[in-house]
Amino acid sequence: MVVYDRVSARRGVPRHRSIVVIDIAGSSRWDNPAQLRARRTLELLVRNAFRRAGIPWWRLAVEGTGDGMIILVPPGVSKVDILDPVVPALAAGLREYNGVTAPRLRMRLRMSVHAGEVLRTDKGWVSRDVTTACRMVDGEPLYLELERSPEADLVVCVSEQIHESVVRHGYRGIDPGAYTRVHIVLKEADLQARLFVAR
Repeated sequence: MVVYDRVSARRGVPRHRSIVVIDIAGSSRWDNPAQLRARRTLELLVRNAFRRAGIPWWRLAVEGTGDGMIILVPPGVSKVDILDPVVPALAAGLREYNGVTAPRLRMRLRMSVHAGEVLRTDKGWVSRDVTTACRMVDGEPLYLELERSPEADLVVCVSEQIHESVVRHGYRGIDPGAYTRVHIVLKEADLQARLFVAR
């Protein structure tokens, strides 16, 4: 499902947005009903996390990706709010869900946070910055971190832009020391980013 941002009606005109990409790790091992249940649960958890931050779902442009979603956040929403409280709220929701679900259906997420200009199409949103956020979430360092941290349910990768403008300043509950530098090389992407394990 795509929920279009009301202020971005003019096609061909770029709009600045925070870009959040979320993907369910390892969902291909599940059968179709399990994948459907996981996708519905993901949307519920993400909706609740944004609600906890005081960000109404209707303000966001949300595009499904099968086993994940791309979320465009309007510029009036602080990027700090995405990292705190959205990320902690999402991690808490995941812990609660995984605590009552079968171990084989445990949901683990990879998430990227970036920002940049986006263009609307009839089918969703495109831009180099959207592509970058998608490459980040698919980067090998996120998979490796999930392997190294079997207790973790959520790994978050932020672009250097987000790190420099938000993370390194330690706003609110953000701990800059918890973010480690990673190098992502995937398809045409070759970029530096920062990785954080939400606990």
